[in-house]
Amino acid sequence: MAFTVTFPTSGPMPEPDVIADWLRERGEPFSCPAPSCLQLRAIDLRIDIAPDQDSMKVLIDVTSTVSLTRVVDLVFELSIRVGADVRLTGQGEVTRGSLWMRLADEQDRIRIGEALQRAEIHGNREEVGKRLWQVVAAIRPGKDDRWDVNRQQIVELMEIGAPDGISLADAAWHTDEPEAGDVIAVGIEGVVHTLAWRWLSEAYPGLAEHDFTFH
Repeated sequence: MAFTVTFPTSGPMPEPDVIADWLRERGEPFSCPAPSCLQLRAIDLRIDIAPDQDSMKVLIDVTSTVSLTRVVDLVFELSIRVGADVRLTGQGEVTRGSLWMRLADEQDRIRIGEALQRAEIHGNREEVGKRLWQVVAAIRPGKDDRWDVNRQQIVELMEIGAPDGISLADAAWHTDEPEAGDVIAVGIEGVVHTLAWRWLSEAYPGLAEHDFTFH
């Protein structure tokens, strides 16, 4: 999943060449696929600048191995450079800590998916899954949380129209043609993936290694 960060400010945005020089001073390798675009090489992050529109955005593609501290530090040092706050699309203004946590939960979602795929190959997918959902149930007691294979994430199963479920209006954001009584899967907000990964990486350290092989 890619994230978009913007820098709302009343002042003018620097020219792409100014940001390019700033990246060179930091020792951050990059390429220029377009005159107003700077693509970093060491981390999957792209800076798009439109000085004529006083706008700049950073696109972050989270992977299972990228250094999030490096990403977040660069984003906030860039915000200081342009004199603007940091706004995460879909969430609003964020702090350094809250951005790191949001990206970390996404990274750990990816890591869980990769580890479960390794467990499938290794033949202990059922064992890992049962133990993992016991931990997830402890994080969110009383919720019907599952691993959605297609979406590769932890979701909550909710009944449309039920007192403890989801309203018909809200369900329309998650599925087409919702009807009362249907049960749908809804993505969970927060840091559930990060907490689940904390357990999984300790309980099955071999599966947690991204370069793990079975040879």
